[in-house]
Amino acid sequence: MSCFVSDWSPESPTLLSLIRNVSLLVLVIATGALVATALPTLWGGHLGGATLRFHMMASGAVVVLLPVNAITRLLMRRQPATESALEMGAFRTLLVFGIATIATMFVCMLPVASTDTMHELVELHGWAGFAMAAAIAAVVYTTFTREKTA
Repeated sequence: MSCFVSDWSPESPTLLSLIRNVSLLVLVIATGALVATALPTLWGGHLGGATLRFHMMASGAVVVLLPVNAITRLLMRRQPATESALEMGAFRTLLVFGIATIATMFVCMLPVASTDTMHELVELHGWAGFAMAAAIAAVVYTTFTREKTA
């Protein structure tokens, strides 16, 4: 029993890689759901009812797993296998647009913004979200291209 406990480490490369890959997979699925539910807004529609509920459930996964993925990537950078500049750039872009997407809706929920400001925040939220979707596609591409060639 003590052998099993002493072998397990939160910084073990396989555990960190597993957490990174699973969190990235769920982020991709959640982002896909968010984009699918938000597509009608591009043609003047709005979110409501079951579509909004599904959008909110998927957004919870993004709010939780984006920091989890970022922390595991940060811990993995301390290990010898380093990320390429392209991979790091794609991930930083994901973080910027992910935080912008989360922050715009968070501020919109606070009782400080006027109605006009809330409309602007919702529009920024949408564009930041679509940019986040493109960034997550770049992260997936750069992450798994490197792993295949390494």
